[in-house]
Amino acid sequence: MKKRAHYRLWAALSVCTVVGSVGCSVTPPEVIPVVTPDEYIFAQSGEGVVIVGVEWWEIFGDTTLNRLMVEAIDNNKDLAVAATNVIIAREQLASVRASLAPGLDLGVAAEATYTPSPDGKKRIEQSYSLLPKVSWEASIFGGMKGASDAAREALTATQWGYRAARLALEAQVATTYFQWLQYARSLEITERSYALRVEAQRMTDSLYYYGFASGVDLQQARSLTATAAADIPSYRRAMVQTNLILNTLLGGEPELLPMPSHSRECTHSLSAQLDGLYCGHLTASPLPAYVPSGLPSLLLERRPDVMEAYHKVEAAAAKARVARAARFPSIALTGEGGLLSATLKGLTSKNPAYWTAAFSITQPLIHFGELRAEERQAVELWRQAQLNYQQTVLTALSDVESALVAIETYNAQAAENLALLTANSRLQQMTAALYADGLASSLNYIDAERNLYSTQLGYISLLYEQLCAYVDLYKALGGGW
Repeated sequence: MKKRAHYRLWAALSVCTVVGSVGCSVTPPEVIPVVTPDEYIFAQSGEGVVIVGVEWWEIFGDTTLNRLMVEAIDNNKDLAVAATNVIIAREQLASVRASLAPGLDLGVAAEATYTPSPDGKKRIEQSYSLLPKVSWEASIFGGMKGASDAAREALTATQWGYRAARLALEAQVATTYFQWLQYARSLEITERSYALRVEAQRMTDSLYYYGFASGVDLQQARSLTATAAADIPSYRRAMVQTNLILNTLLGGEPELLPMPSHSRECTHSLSAQLDGLYCGHLTASPLPAYVPSGLPSLLLERRPDVMEAYHKVEAAAAKARVARAARFPSIALTGEGGLLSATLKGLTSKNPAYWTAAFSITQPLIHFGELRAEERQAVELWRQAQLNYQQTVLTALSDVESALVAIETYNAQAAENLALLTANSRLQQMTAALYADGLASSLNYIDAERNLYSTQLGYISLLYEQLCAYVDLYKALGGGW
């Protein structure tokens, strides 16, 4: 009888092994490679080589930006949440891996049962046990391994997700800071223009009083003054609101930043005779005219959101394999042994040992299509993740192209606008001198003043867009190269 029992046991194991090999032979879902172009359309060529590391923002040469970036990385709450997601994913992987090993439990029990006997006597049956228990579910069909693979890929995706969140935060801090600079300098231009226009209005009022200026001249001068006065609260509001947004990104309480100082070495201001007009950090640390963008294929390995999407596909594929394995038999091995006695004292007697072992195979039989539907759902989720990955790659390539063409055009546009600003500045100075000597009409003077005012504000706005184009490129390339 014992030999027959052993034969049946080994026969069952052999059948399971054969079925398992068939189940494991099913081709699992794999990530479909994404075809990338050989080079970027708007890739720039040059002899200089610029290497930008992880702290890519240092290329702007702004110590204030460097300090704000460190504060944001250390204190931003959304980034802290992304960091905790990595910890959670790591613990989930540890939990899944631990489930692959046999489990050991210890049970201590004491029981007493009162049973009335037919003769009317009291009868109490006692039982005491100290029984360790070992249980293990064999994963010969890849279900547990698939769960481990899915957890591992989910952890990797979460880690790349943290990097993507950090890169997005860094880019947002940089663009918000540059926008605050734009509003601060626009406010400075407006306040300076207002002060000059007030002086001009006083002179026009005096000329009108003595009959040397017409009523039209008087109203035009007041219109210029009112225009600058109305722009002051607008830029001040925008500057403060942007400052508050920046405080939120830094993870701190509302605190107003000090006004940025002038750059005496600003070649743009000197060449345009702008009287110290600040125009960004382009001269303190010149932005490179040539920015190497690398190969499009390398973008798939260094951009965080692309890598995150890739590992999500791998995790979805592993989950599909788990759903597939759920349709095959599961094998469970349990063993229990220890001390068992009818009395507490008997636990230390001569032979209180007790043990039992069990082997079971469970084959899903009739679930009315539930397991099959779950497998199909898992496969469709994998296909969905695959499509999301492909779309992320296409978006990444488009982001790089867009940033490259933006840098190229903004650099050219900034150079032309600087020439325009220089010309309007000199025109305003000459027209003001002629107007003071009575050789130019007030209309010419007002037009020159308006053109200079709008050109100054437009140039500051253009420089902001130029800086943001570089930020977009660094972000599009994954934060450096």
